[in-house]
Amino acid sequence: MEDPPIQNVIDNQEKFSREEAYAFYILWICSHAYAMNKRKVFDDNEWKGWLQWMRHIFRRGTIKDLWKQIEPDKWFNPDFENFINDEIIQK
Repeated sequence: MEDPPIQNVIDNQEKFSREEAYAFYILWICSHAYAMNKRKVFDDNEWKGWLQWMRHIFRRGTIKDLWKQIEPDKWFNPDFENFINDEIIQK
């Protein structure tokens, strides 16, 4: 995603900066971790670690700003979007 000539494969309306591309990558990792937790792959301690990390990056990083920009476009699973909005951003 950080390579401008190939970004149009996924979105030909917008060019992503390196930071935005990295944020998407991190959000996909979070989405995957969320899905693994829903399937009971993680034990309680592993999931608590993921929760702590996700809350930290949304509180201290700029990923929250990007989330607010991309969330209306529905790039992610609706259940994951609700989780981020209700459990990560609101807490």
